[in-house]
Amino acid sequence: MYRPVRNESVEILYRVEGHGEPLVLLHGFTDNSEAWREYGFAAPLLAAGRRLIMIDARGHGRSSRPHHPADYSPRARAADVVAVLDALHLARADVLGYSMGGWTAYCVAKFFPDRLRSIIAGGTQPYGQSLEPYRRIMACGLDSWADIVEEMADRPVPRRRLLANDVGALCAVVAEDRPNIASAVARAGVPMLLYAGGADPIHDLMRRFAREADAEFLSLPERNHIQALLAAESVVPRVVAFLERLDRAEAEARAARRLAS
Repeated sequence: MYRPVRNESVEILYRVEGHGEPLVLLHGFTDNSEAWREYGFAAPLLAAGRRLIMIDARGHGRSSRPHHPADYSPRARAADVVAVLDALHLARADVLGYSMGGWTAYCVAKFFPDRLRSIIAGGTQPYGQSLEPYRRIMACGLDSWADIVEEMADRPVPRRRLLANDVGALCAVVAEDRPNIASAVARAGVPMLLYAGGADPIHDLMRRFAREADAEFLSLPERNHIQALLAAESVVPRVVAFLERLDRAEAEARAARRLAS
């Protein structure tokens, strides 16, 4: 069941499944929260004891779809995540995002670092990016976009979901290029696990940022941007191990504080 929350004039829809430590899932461009189940992430993360908070990003899915580029600023996207955390009375959470969703996680780190326990980001880097290629593709229509995604995936993709998008909203999503926020993300000081396909053009930039930010990095050899999105069997075990290490570290810190008191 989806729940609504408002961030100023924009309504954000999200759903919650499972119990345990909260893990926010942020999907990529033209997807929605259903992707996490369809791509094989939700079931194993639930089995690992995570409480999944799956958000439809503004401009996507059941959330509001404004047509004004100003409505998709980095701060507004980050504030959507914070609005969901506030609605659930969560002081902070782990956040897993892919591509556009990973970019949104970086934006949370820049503007609201205290609301994060950790970031897991795939297929996105924080050094800034021209979105002109996306603007050109959107000008050709959603069928062209779905063809590109399917060709890169080298397998059938959920065209129904891709074609259900609002082109006007998507054009607004990619109207402005992404700024360089790498320094701010690194300064946030939250633990990070980054991953990318070896055939993704941004792979080496992500590895570079992982070194600069003292983050973990997972390389997925020979996978392109879409294939890495679909690589749940390789990514989820690493995500679970990363989160369990954070759980243990926090439990040990609490035990140490009790002994010292």
